[in-house]
Amino acid sequence: MDFSDSLYLHGLNLLPQFGPARLGLLAKRFENFKDAFLASESQLTAAGLDPEIVTNFLALREKINLEQESEKLAKEQIKILSFKDKNYPKLLLEIPKLPPILYYKGQMETADELCVAVVGTRMISNYGRTIIPGLLEPLVDAGAVIVSGMAFGVDSASHEVAIKKNRRTIAVLGGGLDEKSLYPKHHALLAQQILDNGGALISEYPIGTPNFKQNFVARNRIISGISIATIVVECDLQSGTLITAKHALDQNRTVYAVPGPIYSLTSQGPNNLIKMGAKLITEANDIFQDLNLANLPEQKAAQAIFGDTKEESAILKLLNFEPVIINELIKQSGLEASTVSSALTFLEMKGKVRNLGGQQYVLSR
Repeated sequence: MDFSDSLYLHGLNLLPQFGPARLGLLAKRFENFKDAFLASESQLTAAGLDPEIVTNFLALREKINLEQESEKLAKEQIKILSFKDKNYPKLLLEIPKLPPILYYKGQMETADELCVAVVGTRMISNYGRTIIPGLLEPLVDAGAVIVSGMAFGVDSASHEVAIKKNRRTIAVLGGGLDEKSLYPKHHALLAQQILDNGGALISEYPIGTPNFKQNFVARNRIISGISIATIVVECDLQSGTLITAKHALDQNRTVYAVPGPIYSLTSQGPNNLIKMGAKLITEANDIFQDLNLANLPEQKAAQAIFGDTKEESAILKLLNFEPVIINELIKQSGLEASTVSSALTFLEMKGKVRNLGGQQYVLSR
């Protein structure tokens, strides 16, 4: 039975030692991946592969049933992109050690969509949760695709901005895309929401690949590589987020950093990036202007926010973009606790305030 060239590439990718560099060697040596998959020992050695690697692959090849592999992928609704395919992301073609194969769930229909990476700490603060929607919503409204890693904290908060807008977002994972390997498990619902909104989950790792620590370091180059720019929101000086920022710089991409309180550990990363030359941003318009994105709309001028009732107006006057606890609102407004609680509920439904959890509220930007 004959198979697609991408499936032969998948067969090669089942050997862990066949990383991007060695798959790249095979792509240069052979006319297609079918020829590489079926190559003899001498042909593989002549392609520049170590004899031990060749021996390991030939032993594995005897056990690989490509028809069964195709069925497994179909069962998990996982598709394959080769770097030769027309819908393979164009920007990824420019990076060192580009992933020759991408597995994906969802939609990867165009090669030239405008992607912006957003990365940061898993231990996101209220400050981070406050600024992310105001920073990203204008980008999403303008048609940018938010790319992140679906981890806790900044990653998930960034994906959620796009989801709430019913817009496409892309999550790059560090393991297999099958249900058993999906990580973190807690974000299974988030993963489904990404797919339901026309987005995609992508990975360079085949079904069943565990989420090893080194995989996350490698996947970071894809997050930055697929994107025109990378935004760093919050992270400490030891964070893997800084690896993504370094990848972006190595790939000749723009790195933006959101400044934070100088005594906050999760502000040390972006603040230090700014010292080193990353571009400081405080609003989406900074990105629009810096990248000269003429096809994106100008941002609306800030408008005063008014309530529909005198109680709502009284509460809005007490809120800003720093978290305020509900007890403080009750105290300063002089209103009954039940009245404040009800008004906040309606204001949140209208999109005028945001509930940060822990009975803390801020204005929506």
